[in-house]
Amino acid sequence: MSEGRKSQVILLDDRKLDFIIQPKLTAGDLLDLVASHFNLKEKEYFGLAYLDETGHRHWLHLERRVLEHDLPKKGPLLTLYFAVRFFIESITFLRDKNSVELFYLQAKSLISKGEIECDSEVVFELAAHCLLATYGDFASEESTRNDLKSLRVIPTRILEVHPSLSYCEDKIISCYKKLSGITRGTAIVNYMTIVESLPTYGVHYYRVKDKNGLPWWLGLSYKGIAVYDEKDKKTPRRVRRAVLA
Repeated sequence: MSEGRKSQVILLDDRKLDFIIQPKLTAGDLLDLVASHFNLKEKEYFGLAYLDETGHRHWLHLERRVLEHDLPKKGPLLTLYFAVRFFIESITFLRDKNSVELFYLQAKSLISKGEIECDSEVVFELAAHCLLATYGDFASEESTRNDLKSLRVIPTRILEVHPSLSYCEDKIISCYKKLSGITRGTAIVNYMTIVESLPTYGVHYYRVKDKNGLPWWLGLSYKGIAVYDEKDKKTPRRVRRAVLA
């Protein structure tokens, strides 16, 4: 009998769950195990993925056995990622507060990595809401600067276009002070409302080439399928709208 494969599932809050994946375990069963750690009721929005050698994300098919996928062969440990797979127009459609929390964590991660494109002022506003959701009302500039060091809320691209880290921190602190008095829940809702208005939110992008070998982006989202120029993920050239059955 096979001993299975050692695996680690990385969660949206960066915690890690260790598993020994047996040959007959399906991806759906593994997702159920992961979801049980959050008491997650709306797991239909979430999935498990792995990264190939080029860094591209591949989602596990829930009906298939985990080890039947074309998984990375290198290393003794298989790394999988728990994440939002199916985005929706608004978190107001979610019924479970745990789902809202996970959508928020996913958005925060995508913003910090620069995978959701937005300008500096939006980044500063989002960072302020993140500070309030994590630490509560503004206390002092010194403590806020220390908190920002651990939050990872400023994308590298934003740091590169401003004079210094201190300049960005000053902008965030100015926004943060204005939020005093609102609840954590309101901060998260406000955060998500801003993110949901951004054109690159909720889109899974895939690099493709046309028949002439020219590179494009193919974007899949709840809105449908769109094609983008290689240097512009915000403005689609063509869109095929999703049709509800």
